[in-house]
Amino acid sequence: MSDATPPLLVVGAGREGLRLRALRPVAPDGPIRIFCRGIEVGRAVPTGPVEAEAVLDIPVTRLPCVPLPALLRIAAAPEGPELADSWPVATAAEALALLGPTRPRIEDLRLEHGMLRGTGIDRVNGLLQPALHAIINGSTARAVQADPPVPLAEGGCAFRFALALEAADLNGSGLAVTLQAMGSRAILARFALGPSLPGTERLAELEERLLRLEQAGDAARLAGQAVLDRQLRLQQERIDAFIDAAATLLLDRLAGDEAPATALRRLIAAASPETEEVAETAPAEGAEAVLNPRDPGFDLGWHGPEEDEAGPFRWMTLQGLLRNPAPLRPVAAALVEIGHLYGAPAPVLEASFDGAPCLVEVERRGPHHFSLRITPPGGPMPCRLLRLHSRAGGSPLEDGVSGDERVLSVAVTGAAFAYAEEPAAPR
Repeated sequence: MSDATPPLLVVGAGREGLRLRALRPVAPDGPIRIFCRGIEVGRAVPTGPVEAEAVLDIPVTRLPCVPLPALLRIAAAPEGPELADSWPVATAAEALALLGPTRPRIEDLRLEHGMLRGTGIDRVNGLLQPALHAIINGSTARAVQADPPVPLAEGGCAFRFALALEAADLNGSGLAVTLQAMGSRAILARFALGPSLPGTERLAELEERLLRLEQAGDAARLAGQAVLDRQLRLQQERIDAFIDAAATLLLDRLAGDEAPATALRRLIAAASPETEEVAETAPAEGAEAVLNPRDPGFDLGWHGPEEDEAGPFRWMTLQGLLRNPAPLRPVAAALVEIGHLYGAPAPVLEASFDGAPCLVEVERRGPHHFSLRITPPGGPMPCRLLRLHSRAGGSPLEDGVSGDERVLSVAVTGAAFAYAEEPAAPR
């Protein structure tokens, strides 16, 4: 036998590791090691020189995550010399036969958007092909999707997995999931989701709050009833006083020198108010009609007028209506001045003339001062109501800014309707 032939021969592989037979006597200077891609995966320390035909078992303790087939080198050191020809591990099943049943550790198990996700880590078998299944609520089995393993720096591998859950999996008692490896009854991880019920302290807090609301409602009802009774009593007193005064006056007039019928007619005529002519609202004249914050043209969707150092203004909710003083005249443009904003750095408004969408041009005039020019796309048109809709806004109370519970969007300091032509002068 040539001296170039390695002194040992691999005759088999199993749970005990690699089994080697000595072809000739060999006296290694140290332990006999097994390497895979330069990583030591097993070793054996002979008690003395190895005689010819002797059999050695070298256990394999781990395998790195490398492409298949993986070659196992038997040498005294990483740089050599080779003590036996390399032994190939062609499949994940052969790796499993070398290392035995593996049990990856499950970490980072979490529920995200209807998917149960996690990470499996096996620090022994880097050639693992993960195959997991889940038992849902103790009865339903379902396959788990797993990504290809990635190597760990210290050996072994890690892989991510995901399990798709269905709405029917969540029942009245919650959700229970157990993860297992294929071919094994050992449970790798458990996940449970119980019904969401408030704790004892939270229940007591809710009961106390409900009691306060009931007491406040009863108090408000009693206060309203007391105010109503007081107003009715005051009204009845006034009616009684009026009847007494009218009766006294009637008796005084009837006791006079003139005939009772004449006195009664004069009394009724004096008590009847004169008919006042109701003046019709004059149509808006001039090239434009200006609405100040206190104008009744601010229709639905507006809070009451306010005033600061800059002048009067009026907060709008998310929608507001402005009434045109001259609804029959064609409107060329509507101008809206904004002095304050809430919920946005600039106004985000949509506008329409009686339901017809309009173009909105925004011009900044100051830090919080903006001018809006609203024009109908098809040219001047009559308009009864200008509808404004804000895409931004909110409640300062809900946002934690202040105690103001109103819904605010923009504060308007003034508005105007610009007409296409001036009305003809009366002849």
